[in-house]
Amino acid sequence: MYKSILILFLISFGILNAQNFNISSRILDKDKPLKGANVFLVESNNGTITNANGNFVIENVPSGDYTLKVSYVGYLSKEVSVKINNENIKIEDIELQEDHFNLEQVVLTATRNEILRRDAPIVCNVLDDKLLTATQSVVLAEGLSFQPALRIENNCQNCGFNNLRMNGLEGAYSQILIDGRPIFNSLQGVYGLEQIPQNMIERVEVVRSGGSALYGSSAIAGTVNIITKQPIDNSAYLKTNQAFIDGTATDQTYMIGTDMVTDDLNAGLTLSGFNRNREFWDANGDSFSEIGKLNATSFAVKAFYKPTDLSKITFNGFNIYEFRRGGNKFERPLHEADIAESTTHNILNGGLTYEQYTKSRNHKFSTYLNYQNLDRDSYYGAGQDINAYGNSEDNSFVGGFQYTGKLGNFAGGSHTLVTGFEYNRNNLKDNAPSYNRFIDQTAEQFGVYVQDVWEVADKFDILLGARFDNHNLVEDPVISPRANILYKINPSLQFRLGYARGFRAPQVFDEDLHITQVGGEGTVITNASNLNPEYSNAFSSSLDFNKYMGDWSLGITIDGFYTELTDVFILEEQGIVGNGDLLLERRNGSGATVAGVTINPKIQYKDKVSFQFGFTFQNSKYDEPVQWSETVSNTNKSFFRTPNEYGFYVLSWNADQTLTLNLSGVYTGSMLAPHYEGFINTDVLETTPSFFENNFKIDFTPKLNSNIGITFNAGIQNFTNAYQDDFDLGIDRDAGYIYGPGRPRTYFLGMHIEL
Repeated sequence: MYKSILILFLISFGILNAQNFNISSRILDKDKPLKGANVFLVESNNGTITNANGNFVIENVPSGDYTLKVSYVGYLSKEVSVKINNENIKIEDIELQEDHFNLEQVVLTATRNEILRRDAPIVCNVLDDKLLTATQSVVLAEGLSFQPALRIENNCQNCGFNNLRMNGLEGAYSQILIDGRPIFNSLQGVYGLEQIPQNMIERVEVVRSGGSALYGSSAIAGTVNIITKQPIDNSAYLKTNQAFIDGTATDQTYMIGTDMVTDDLNAGLTLSGFNRNREFWDANGDSFSEIGKLNATSFAVKAFYKPTDLSKITFNGFNIYEFRRGGNKFERPLHEADIAESTTHNILNGGLTYEQYTKSRNHKFSTYLNYQNLDRDSYYGAGQDINAYGNSEDNSFVGGFQYTGKLGNFAGGSHTLVTGFEYNRNNLKDNAPSYNRFIDQTAEQFGVYVQDVWEVADKFDILLGARFDNHNLVEDPVISPRANILYKINPSLQFRLGYARGFRAPQVFDEDLHITQVGGEGTVITNASNLNPEYSNAFSSSLDFNKYMGDWSLGITIDGFYTELTDVFILEEQGIVGNGDLLLERRNGSGATVAGVTINPKIQYKDKVSFQFGFTFQNSKYDEPVQWSETVSNTNKSFFRTPNEYGFYVLSWNADQTLTLNLSGVYTGSMLAPHYEGFINTDVLETTPSFFENNFKIDFTPKLNSNIGITFNAGIQNFTNAYQDDFDLGIDRDAGYIYGPGRPRTYFLGMHIEL
């Protein structure tokens, strides 16, 4: 009998101890519930997400002591201690604080793995919808100027070809990614920054200098990763922007979109559309455009489905149509104009990604495929040249596999391994009969990469990695090592140090696929027959301070960069060829050095006032002067079109719940700019003035007793009219002699309807 009672007691005790319980609560921003917030127990990785009312329940939790962690995009995470003692636990409402500096924004670009921005071993800046809205940036090109050490450079009066300079290096030194994939090809790079609309973008992650080796070639200056919008809620919107360039030429933009998600958040779809119509604008009354005519339409889709809690399938794609034209006689066919530069783009892009976690969520496997087709019809000609029509086609394919795993603790710290491979194939065909230019280039690159992030004693994060590339246009395989160190001096202050090696293959770049009209003839770029790859060694360091103090948030980042280029690509004049066209040849120079410092302070008071600015001081020099002209002997080693000082600022003031005032601006310092003869009598290396472009915007959101939100906005871009005043005139002008801000004083009105 005693044995039976003892056995019964032990069984009852075991059942009692094996019983599990529930934890529940609600997540709020002030009085607004947060749908889709992540909630999990640190000790077990058992977690869930909040529903439409902000509520959650974590089930089957054994008795014990736990740390409940709550996170949500745009907010600071919060930890709550929970003790379960044989009963269900209901926690009081948990309120999250807005993360004004995006410290806890999950970023991908820094390490090819999801990581909090503040924990990334290299500085990763984030351009979000808030900043795009404050600066009234309707396309990507307009928003990138408001990031540290980035500058949008305008290169052509006729067609509006622009270029991103990162750390002072021209566009071909930067890797543009779309959702982490290097599908943004050379042909798209000619006008592509102006073809990505604001409503397609969720955020843009920018990694500069020595942190991009894992993305392969063309990532010497850094990487810009465009993360497209994904559905998070059921909503719809309509936006419009009506702008008037110099008060005369119209620039009309319309955006529309919708998000749809299931109640359990296991599937979702986002759709967006964009339309833009811009008239040409003439700055000096010579009937030739300084800003070209533009008609663009795009459609984008992104969808996801989670077959299980541990897997996810994502599809993303877009279609872009764009027609642009510059020159004169816009009412006549292209070949009847004195000068015409015109392109018609049709871009079709699609990608599929599959992600699978193990049961412990410590290991993730992902595989992806992306394809893009770009067709371009073009006309680059002068003097009513009927043969200046051309056509181009670019097909790009990217496929890869990646493993990410938490390997546990050994050698004094925890380790996260990222490894995988990536295959990239690009076939470019470009025909320009009038210039005797026929390009048929296939670039294939197979890369294998490995990286370990070693967290040591909560103070140090050490990243060591390398990528091995086999490129069909480079004779020998290339190894690109990478190393970064993050030292957490205290919770508010961090120091980072980095190194990366990179390369550029001797191939066709975006600037080669644009033909600038100079003196009534075209300027054509070709590669020397013995062109060798270009290599780089990039070093970076930063000191990053961020602190939340009650109602105030203060931050400042100071970072330095130093890049050495060997066998650097340079363009030197080869003289007049064929039917009078100017030939520039890409050759290997001995080397170059780019060095600089960027400062980026930020301040925020509640949700009332925010202010940030970025300013860059740099020096960019070749080892030997570039002989850009046959008639001018150059003795200056400085990079052309690269100011030693440039920067930006953004100031926003929420005067009340209905009124927001925004000020923003871009400073461009003096620089050297080549000016070819045609309108002028001889080639001249000009020293340009500096410019300070300032913008003003006001948003008004009336209170409505409905589920519809409406915001009206109005403002003036470049209200001081800081703009170039010495453009060439007429058919003999140098269309590439353009610098400074991309538009004169421009007035705008807008409206945003949210459902």
